[in-house]
Amino acid sequence: MIAVLQATFNNEITDLLTTGCVNQLKATQTPYVLLQCPGAVELVGYSKKLIDIYKYSAIIVIGAVIKGDTDHYEYVCQYVTEGMAMLSTKSTTTIPLIFGVLTTQTEELAYERAALDKMNKGKDFADTAIFMIDAYKKVKLFTF
Repeated sequence: MIAVLQATFNNEITDLLTTGCVNQLKATQTPYVLLQCPGAVELVGYSKKLIDIYKYSAIIVIGAVIKGDTDHYEYVCQYVTEGMAMLSTKSTTTIPLIFGVLTTQTEELAYERAALDKMNKGKDFADTAIFMIDAYKKVKLFTF
């Protein structure tokens, strides 16, 4: 089962990404659970808790950070990117973590990547999770 973890901040974008992701998981008959948290920063801690319960075969984090007039954008992007990278490379993390956080300069750019009738990256997040689950299984077969 895949955990799809959606940040609800900028939900007009994250809802579209999540819809694309969930539609693809349904189309491939991949079991999933949809969970939510307030914002992109919270994705890191929540992901850690989900890893610790050993229940999921992958975690897809979905968020949208859009540049504003303050430095907050840079701090959030850095925290989330570094946090997820740290989690995914820890030796105790045995599942793929899919980074589905858009970081864009404008809302328009975010919509281009999220709109269901355009490039909706949510579908890509689901496809990546399915691919990586299989890849991780293959690595386990060849471990000495």
